[in-house]
Amino acid sequence: EHCQKLADKYVEHDFVIIFVDMILHKKPVYRHLLFNRLPYRDLGIDRNVFNLGVLLILFDVYIKWFRLEQEPTVVNIGFAQHALVFQYLYILFLCIIEFLSFHFGVRLIVSLWYGGRYAILKYNYITTTLIISSFGKMLLILMVIWDYTELEHSWHLVNLIVLTSNIEALSVFLDTGYLQTTLVIAFGIMCRILMQIAFTGITGDSALVTMASM
Repeated sequence: EHCQKLADKYVEHDFVIIFVDMILHKKPVYRHLLFNRLPYRDLGIDRNVFNLGVLLILFDVYIKWFRLEQEPTVVNIGFAQHALVFQYLYILFLCIIEFLSFHFGVRLIVSLWYGGRYAILKYNYITTTLIISSFGKMLLILMVIWDYTELEHSWHLVNLIVLTSNIEALSVFLDTGYLQTTLVIAFGIMCRILMQIAFTGITGDSALVTMASM
């Protein structure tokens, strides 16, 4: 009111500028998305964020399936001999386990580490933060446009973008430094890896899960 300026400049910006600034890892854009863009919720997550989470899981399924098809070892372990429906459901189940275990791990360590720091800590917003900041996986849509083989190793770059975006966005929500946030994300990744190992023990397809989890 005193300076006659907007506290959140992204209110006047379109989605393209917001997306570019997300790629550039700018803190204000995550503050805008988490605190000003989305309607406040005591429980659950916004429907659009939920739909984005589902889309990210389906992207994971697509990429894992593609990588497995490029790996000749898959034929040797018999995975390729199963019906396509079985293959899809198998990888889908693995991706859902990875998604849930990562989010559970992050929420668990946040509750233990930051539970006494805040009077009210909305854990549903932690999930929202992680989903929104995982937007980088959608860059893999380029695989549909260009030659697969030329983009095969881009998955590692996308993983790096998602990791750093997760750290940036969570540091904004928790109002903490990068070191603490990195440790929180690392704990979530460790939980995801442990669930992958458990999945390997249950299914017995260690080679398949190892390749699919890359």
